[in-house]
Amino acid sequence: MTRTRIIVAATAALLAAGLSACDDDGASRASGTVVNDAAPETTQAQTGSEQSGPTETESGEAESSDSDSDETPSTETESPEEQPASTLCKVADLAVTVQYVDSAAGTVHQALQFTNTGHRTCEIQGFPGVSYVGGDDGHQIGKPADRSGDKGPAITLNPGAQAWAPIAAPRPENYDEATCQPQEARGFRIYPPQEYDSVFVPLTVTACSNAEAPNKFLTVQTLQEGTPS
Repeated sequence: MTRTRIIVAATAALLAAGLSACDDDGASRASGTVVNDAAPETTQAQTGSEQSGPTETESGEAESSDSDSDETPSTETESPEEQPASTLCKVADLAVTVQYVDSAAGTVHQALQFTNTGHRTCEIQGFPGVSYVGGDDGHQIGKPADRSGDKGPAITLNPGAQAWAPIAAPRPENYDEATCQPQEARGFRIYPPQEYDSVFVPLTVTACSNAEAPNKFLTVQTLQEGTPS
């Protein structure tokens, strides 16, 4: 009996010690693990179809950019909260096309065209995210497009209205093969500014895949209202 009382007393003492580990306000100091949801991967799809969240370097941005500065990774995407979410143009609102403009001094100039095909008025501003993609899995080829210009004004797109951004791509033959590392691309992956979904625009083109080269193999400028003149 004496031994039983000693064990009970020891147990009570341990319980009391455990209770004393509480904070002064009575909350216990329990440890926990915070698990962040992983960002969904983006996969290639047909033009106009929505994609999952951005890859590490591609999502559309509306930050200002100096024409002499290298593009920062698109994971630094400007928060959509800068404009009310209800006013931003989303992938579901837009038809996206790429049109040839001209070729000069070894550079091909194209127009990235956004048309509001939805039933609501929305706003678009800044720089779209643009990158070459290839293969059946739609993997990114090389670096995403460098940005040139400033953020520019917000553009209101009523249903049927358009905005466009100039794209410039020096020809791969302008560079030696080791610098360019040419690959056949299947088209562009396009992110509207401040958007986390993308569209795939098919285009047969040879792209420079060397992501480590300092050269600007693809450049996109600020969105402008209307269409190329």
